[in-house]
Amino acid sequence: MSQTTAPNSATLPHGWLRLDRAGWWGTFATTPWTGVLAVIAPLQLGNAIAQILDISPWWGFLIAVGAFLPVFFVLYLVQRLRYPQPWVNFDTDELRSGRRVVPLADITWARLDLFDLKRSHTRMLTLRFGAAGGPRASVRLRGRKGQPPSAAVTAVVADIVRRSSIVVPQSPNDPTGRFARYNFPGSLNREDALEVVLNPPTMDDPAPVQLM
Repeated sequence: MSQTTAPNSATLPHGWLRLDRAGWWGTFATTPWTGVLAVIAPLQLGNAIAQILDISPWWGFLIAVGAFLPVFFVLYLVQRLRYPQPWVNFDTDELRSGRRVVPLADITWARLDLFDLKRSHTRMLTLRFGAAGGPRASVRLRGRKGQPPSAAVTAVVADIVRRSSIVVPQSPNDPTGRFARYNFPGSLNREDALEVVLNPPTMDDPAPVQLM
């Protein structure tokens, strides 16, 4: 991977800054596969409705979408209330989500969600991180077209990672952490998290995490 450098921390903004998220869909979809299922489910239901009512599959799909939209809307609102928009303050070294505020040093976990779009030869990456039982955040490192975030977003996320205490979780059955990457696929330590933020891997790079 090519080496890049984020802007100096001195250029970071002051006061509370709203973090870049993985988009509105990232509030609802925990992984790209959830989005795929959200499309497949209405299609399957639409086909079933078309057969039962003896109508066109297209009309069956429209009926299914109409039935699913209220459900998706409610789930979206629940997710937004459960995981409010995160904010960061580098002056006080704090992460805030809703009414919960924690020091950046309390951020202890990071997970990389990776989804390869082989037909378009692109890789979607979302970094999720947070404090144990506290605020969490998600940032898209590569979008659907493989584009990385702006330099400003990269600088903000990189500095959050630098000030964090991110480690790979350990299992009581694996006290040395030898199999941690297999027991907790997608989990990163602070050094690896910083690397993927500064240099988001492309389809031509090896996967930076153990996949399911």
